[in-house]
Amino acid sequence: MNMEQALNVLRPQGNSENHLKSAYRQACKKYHPDINPDGLELMKVVNAAYAFLRKHINKWDFNNQTNDTPLTEAMQAIFDKIRHFNKIKIEVCGAWIWISGDTRPYRKQFKEYGLRWAPKKQQWYWNDGKYRKKSKRVLDMNEIRTLYGSVELETEPLKQVG
Repeated sequence: MNMEQALNVLRPQGNSENHLKSAYRQACKKYHPDINPDGLELMKVVNAAYAFLRKHINKWDFNNQTNDTPLTEAMQAIFDKIRHFNKIKIEVCGAWIWISGDTRPYRKQFKEYGLRWAPKKQQWYWNDGKYRKKSKRVLDMNEIRTLYGSVELETEPLKQVG
């Protein structure tokens, strides 16, 4: 686990022991296995993030962390192709692009650009193909956003001429 991943999991309000404990308590309330049946794996991540940040308590500043996800060249190329589509939401979670909204009219283009459909999430996604799943666990979008962070990209709808 690195600093950015740990900060994205807990999202403390500041760089102090009290802020870290508060963020940890909030995450525990949300993901504890007694409350959330799918929370066992997430609690392992929360505990690892808490231990990592406690060990490095004065070496990070959450407010200085950028929320801008650096897009790779391949991600930028995909984004440039779809940024003008109307009524869609483009979101970057880690190394993945997720597209939701009114995507039905753009199915053929998405397939041409190498995007794939995730039926359980009802969204299109793209990644560079280097990721290989190691477990059978299925995460929902909220869990993905919590684990990897999320940045919504601004789209530019085409203007009608007339």
